[in-house]
Amino acid sequence: MQSARNARRSKLRLRCCLFALTTASLVGPLPAAAAGAHGVIAWGCAGIGFNGCAVPAAASSGVTAVAAGAYYSLALKNDGGVVAFGCGGPGTDYGQCTVPAAATSGVKAIAAGWVYALALKNDGVLAWGCAMPGGGTATGACQVPAAATSGVTAISAGSGNVALALKQDGSVVAWGCNGLVGFGCDVPPAAGSGVTAIAAGAFHSLALKDGGVLAWGCGGSNDSGQCTVPAAATSGVKAIAASTWHSLALRQDGSVVAWGCGGGNDSGQCTVPATAASGVIAIAAGQFHSLALKQDGSVVAWGCGGITNAGQCTVPGSASSRATAIAAGWFQSLALFPDPVEQAIAVGMHAPAVATYKQTFVVAASSSSGRPVAISSSGACTNSGATVTLTSGTGTCVVKYDQAGDDVYNPAPQVVESVTAQKADQTISFGALANRAYGARDFTVSATSSSGLTVSFTASGNCTVSGTTVHLTGAGSCTVTASQPGDSNYNAAGDVVQRFAIARTPCTVPRVVGKRLAAAKLAITRSHCRTGKVRYATSRKKKGVVTSQNRRPGRVLPPGAKVAVAVSSGAKR
Repeated sequence: MQSARNARRSKLRLRCCLFALTTASLVGPLPAAAAGAHGVIAWGCAGIGFNGCAVPAAASSGVTAVAAGAYYSLALKNDGGVVAFGCGGPGTDYGQCTVPAAATSGVKAIAAGWVYALALKNDGVLAWGCAMPGGGTATGACQVPAAATSGVTAISAGSGNVALALKQDGSVVAWGCNGLVGFGCDVPPAAGSGVTAIAAGAFHSLALKDGGVLAWGCGGSNDSGQCTVPAAATSGVKAIAASTWHSLALRQDGSVVAWGCGGGNDSGQCTVPATAASGVIAIAAGQFHSLALKQDGSVVAWGCGGITNAGQCTVPGSASSRATAIAAGWFQSLALFPDPVEQAIAVGMHAPAVATYKQTFVVAASSSSGRPVAISSSGACTNSGATVTLTSGTGTCVVKYDQAGDDVYNPAPQVVESVTAQKADQTISFGALANRAYGARDFTVSATSSSGLTVSFTASGNCTVSGTTVHLTGAGSCTVTASQPGDSNYNAAGDVVQRFAIARTPCTVPRVVGKRLAAAKLAITRSHCRTGKVRYATSRKKKGVVTSQNRRPGRVLPPGAKVAVAVSSGAKR
């Protein structure tokens, strides 16, 4: 993996000759939306081995401007301090990430070059970086000339040695290049006044004057057509950007013009897509790609052909809206987004302070952002959306309201409501019991509870109960009580009492003729009758045997009715 990465990097360095770099150039004032506090997002850098896409916490908020260099990135904080990140290892760290004390406050603008960085302060331009491993400097761009120490309104750091400053009088100051002709440091007379914006590439420089683009440099083999300004960029232009092999212009009508990319240096960065043909408010030129910021806050990226693709043209979803500024480096893209806005949750329908087991209630909440509020629960309840149901008769139900936030809004402070769970009441359904006569067979009773819990029975009076079976023990009355004691979810139910009368059993006259008197009396008693008058008479039957009875057998009489009998006193003489 490492050897493949090195081979890829070697090819790119050969392609870029000595000046292997790209950067986004400051082309004038930032879009108005970038005036507040913002955070940086970065993408690309895949397989490159430097950290220009690893945005530190210091650049996650309070940022007003961004710039991207070859191996690093810059962010300007709203307190006027510069944050630098990247410079991931040998061959990428030239000191450009070591921000000097003078750039920790009072900075108004930033620019990121090849191996150096620029900052604009009230008293002129600061430059740092350029340090070669083992000593020496990589470029003269860190040697700021006296002409750039005052009266400067804008700066641009090129993807080679050239650095530019725009003066209040509309003139351009250039330095770096180490005396090399045709490397963008030879400012033409036309750029000596009336210039409103500047952009530095590796081998050329651009200036915006009277709505048209001026270009110079591109000496010898370093000419890829980036200095040959097309007719569309000679008027009606409001912003410019430059990198190593190409130039960009943003027209007043919101369209983008790109040129250059000749001599085998075309990675697609000069082929403007239809999405950048209108509605563009800012542009940035990277080494192998181009960026455009649209009015709707979306970012358009193109280029990154072949081995130059490190993901810097694959715009993430978080950069699909609300971007306020952009920057393009060698293998990274940057965008500036407003700091998330605070939001709050308001509960419209509160959870009750107390609820009972199985009780269901509805809650409602809204966020000041208008984003939907998520409702969750724990403890003695569950919820389905905004509907909460108590699952226990003891403990506490906790209802939570959350709004996670997004690119626009910070997460809202969580709102929590507590509900004390209580046992539910229950009732018993136990119907009336019919009156019975003593001697009737055992019977069962039945009752149900509204909770579904089992009902138990007790009995008193002339009866007993075992489980649900009632046994009559005598005439009189029976009282059966149904009870349900409750459990962890239900209170005890109120007892339900049912009473019924137990009548004496009617006398059903038995057949006692032929029985001995003692047996006859027993049969009469057992039939709930009484033995009436006993008359003795001689008879041919054995002595003591009933010979007749006054009541017809099987006749039903009132309880205790008398049955008179005649008993044999012996054989006739």
